[in-house]
Amino acid sequence: GRRLVITEGELDAISYASVAPGWPVVSVPSGAASAVSAIRRNIEFVNSFDEVVIMFDNDEDGRKFAPRAAECVQPGKAKIATLPLKDASDMVQAGRVKELISAVWQAASYRPDGILNGQEIWHEVIRPIEVGTPYPFETWNNTLFGLRPREVVCITSGSGVGKSTICAEIAYALGVDQGKTVGYVALEEGVGRSGLRMMALSLNKPIHLPNDISEDDKKKAFDATLGTGRFFFYDHWGSLEAENLMGKLEFMVQACGCDYIVLDHLSILSSGLEASKLEGGSERTAIDYTMTQLRSFAERTNACVIVVSHLRRPQGDKGHEGGEKVYLSHLRGSQSIAQLSDAVVSISRDMSSGENEIEVNCLKNRYAGITGPMGTLRYDAETGRLHEVIDDFA
Repeated sequence: GRRLVITEGELDAISYASVAPGWPVVSVPSGAASAVSAIRRNIEFVNSFDEVVIMFDNDEDGRKFAPRAAECVQPGKAKIATLPLKDASDMVQAGRVKELISAVWQAASYRPDGILNGQEIWHEVIRPIEVGTPYPFETWNNTLFGLRPREVVCITSGSGVGKSTICAEIAYALGVDQGKTVGYVALEEGVGRSGLRMMALSLNKPIHLPNDISEDDKKKAFDATLGTGRFFFYDHWGSLEAENLMGKLEFMVQACGCDYIVLDHLSILSSGLEASKLEGGSERTAIDYTMTQLRSFAERTNACVIVVSHLRRPQGDKGHEGGEKVYLSHLRGSQSIAQLSDAVVSISRDMSSGENEIEVNCLKNRYAGITGPMGTLRYDAETGRLHEVIDDFA
């Protein structure tokens, strides 16, 4: 047949049949809750019709079970009718026969949640394009277009090239310049050293080294950075178990209001996991697990995570500390770092040359798709700051 109407009760089926003679109508045996099992037992009969209209009661159970009943029907055939009164019987008794007939003819085709016709998403595509929170470096913003919620950004390089210095600059810009709340987790240093990094950026002086800066100036720098209450640190006391740390990150976001998490670095966290929960497992397994946890954490909490990763040593005598070009395949331990990160940024410097310039490259950019050179940063030993090298001929 052309159309089958399925009602919730026997009286509703009789009521509809009385005003639409010749059109097949059936009811489920024990209310809306029994609809799924009833349809499945008679699925060949139900699917023999071109169109199946589910017309259950306009109450909580009816609205709940109508979509479940529709899911049992062959895809593309099911429709759900909406009544202004409780059921078909009430419609007939109220003399609203035309509206009852119209409800069946105008029943909406059923689509599972999340399946949308392109005609229905105009409100989504006209939203203004939002650029993320800016990085402190213009060339980074020209490529990555800022930092966004639920992103995982990986910064990678050889040992001692400048990853932690870059992370500090980014955290400082977020907390001080942009007024964001930042969770700063540095697993290779204590909270005092991390705090001094932020204060040093405010003073433009590497105050972790011997200096003649007055206590008053240090207090001003403290008030401008740590004293704002926008920086949270994790005093790990040498405890690096992954599960323990993930709970701390969750607290930073949910209870402390951190919008951004800086995690420096992944290898230490994964090593702690490998030695505990995954005892006997490989480093690759540990990194896979940790990256999956971080990806899930970012999606679940709406936070942006900036994570530092080391590189595996390339073949040959020249390592990344000597300026060797970095590829995604060089990421240490596992390709899950590249796969689960939204952006991967590599930095390189020939440490043997004595030069203080860092070359930056984008290896992955899920948001914009732009990869390749991302400018040069120069370290000023006197101020302890990184500055972009602007090409006068660009």
